[in-house]
Amino acid sequence: MPHTYRFYVPPENLTGALVVLPDDEAHHAAHVVRAALGDAVELFDGQGRECAGIIESMNRREVRVAVGTERFAPPPSVRVTLFQAWLLREKAVEFLIQHGTEVGVSRFVFFRGGHSEKPPRVNDKWQRIAIEACKQCGRSWLPTFAAYPGLAAALDAEPIPLLIATPHREPVPLRQAIQNPETGVIIGPEGDFTDAELALAASRGATPISLGNVTYRAEVAAVLAAALVLYELNA
Repeated sequence: MPHTYRFYVPPENLTGALVVLPDDEAHHAAHVVRAALGDAVELFDGQGRECAGIIESMNRREVRVAVGTERFAPPPSVRVTLFQAWLLREKAVEFLIQHGTEVGVSRFVFFRGGHSEKPPRVNDKWQRIAIEACKQCGRSWLPTFAAYPGLAAALDAEPIPLLIATPHREPVPLRQAIQNPETGVIIGPEGDFTDAELALAASRGATPISLGNVTYRAEVAAVLAAALVLYELNA
């Protein structure tokens, strides 16, 4: 069975019987995967809408898709928000977004940790990375992003049940720790949490969990924690 390529089209543009792919998606179709006239494709808008289509016309700069059947994937019933202290390397952040999106993280919340070297800032590139991850793994909903100047500000703005991955507190078994299908997981930076951050998380009701006796890079720990939580929630 031939492979069906997926392409992202913003919700406001995924309308009508004939859809023009955005420039970067058209480039990917024509020059990367080398799609051809008549190829079956799938379009998605990152908000649950997916459309089957056929490439109706294309040139070096424009690809038009004739839209056929469509379906709507409801929002995930399980939502994991990843609270990540800002990391030293942008590549580490990009790794986290790519693989976190693949495993099913719904929201990435970055904050400046006590051991973070600089404050976080939302980067337009993150959306592109998330789109590519959704195209690859078949997810229908794009994650969202936020950045805050510190953990307190992040927790004030995002009041959900919390877990915190740390070796410095007695862990609760993960299956017992998860109490809600909407769950936040707090991960520290390369230099770990400060004592004040651990105390703050405890005061906000964050349940400590363990990722085992291995020391992971922060971005790997984040993806692992999210995957384990989603597994326990049968997502």
